[in-house]
Amino acid sequence: MPNQHYLNLSKPRKNAARAQQGFTLIEIIVGIVTLGISIVLLSVIIFPQAQRSAEPILQSRAATLGQAILDEIMSKSFDENSDRSGGAERCGETGATSCTLEVDFGPDGAGETRDRFNDVDDYDGLNDTTSPLEDALGDEIAARYSGFGYAISVCYSDSSGECLNTGAISLFKRVEVTVTTSLGQDFQFSAIRGNY
Repeated sequence: MPNQHYLNLSKPRKNAARAQQGFTLIEIIVGIVTLGISIVLLSVIIFPQAQRSAEPILQSRAATLGQAILDEIMSKSFDENSDRSGGAERCGETGATSCTLEVDFGPDGAGETRDRFNDVDDYDGLNDTTSPLEDALGDEIAARYSGFGYAISVCYSDSSGECLNTGAISLFKRVEVTVTTSLGQDFQFSAIRGNY
């Protein structure tokens, strides 16, 4: 009887010895290769998707900002020399003051700020890429557009929006707003303002 008890105890010892052997070299190599493939898949497929998922949101914000800036600009008169009391007389017409030359586009005086802009070409050359963005009234909107910037250019154009040679004056001005997102993507928005 005592021998039988001893035999029963020896069987668990053999199983315990096998459980403590660990991994073989082949199992470790297979594990490392599997881990390497997983990391490559994550960095090539999954992680870029996270960045791309933010793109539609940034595009939507860029469109909203671009449209707001264009709306602000298009609400102004065609030219500094335009009649602002009913529009009975347009610059450049016979007997009226001539329109501003393209080389003189930009703020009308050294002290004219955005809240005082009164015509479309005052916005030419207005860029905001580093400071916190502000609306037309000077209120900061950087919280909604973190990392965004914009640049505005104005030129005389034909009716289809093609800029004319410098020095030419026409009945149309093309306004182009380029909005840059925090990812460095540029989106261009443009409109044509007629002399009316």
